[in-house]
Amino acid sequence: IVLIIVASKDKKLDIFLIYRVIIGLLKNPMIVSIVCGLLWSASGWSLPEPVNDFVVMLGSAATPGALFAIGASLAQKSSERFEIAAWLSFCKLVLHPLAICIAVFYVFDVDLYAATVMIAAASLPVAGNIFMVAHHYNVAPKRASTAIFLSTVLSIFTVSFTIAWVSTLN
Repeated sequence: IVLIIVASKDKKLDIFLIYRVIIGLLKNPMIVSIVCGLLWSASGWSLPEPVNDFVVMLGSAATPGALFAIGASLAQKSSERFEIAAWLSFCKLVLHPLAICIAVFYVFDVDLYAATVMIAAASLPVAGNIFMVAHHYNVAPKRASTAIFLSTVLSIFTVSFTIAWVSTLN
């Protein structure tokens, strides 16, 4: 996806562009942390107890810190094209669960329990890490925070509806 976006901006696809995209992905802290976590988990090693306690404490501060940053962005009272944030929220809360529903019931052979979990998970609001990525790359962070806020408020209704609906499936 990144390659397609970058190639469409540059109007060409060459080896240097592929190299830039790969280096950009390798420098992305989210990708690096996921890969490091997977490798560490696969190794079977464990952290010494004091290091583990520190990492758990540090990890516990990540979500409140991210929420504080999102709140600070919202407090600036600049919704930066609210209609786009509303469209993003609609896509996440309605179209995403609908697409997953079509995929699990008509495209793939998925057992019912897994299908209901996938549909319910797809109905959750826009994730907070979207704001961190938008802020990191300086691409519409206010719009991202507005979409997170709006989708979280609206998800009170859409998640309730989705869970009520999937609980009736047999």
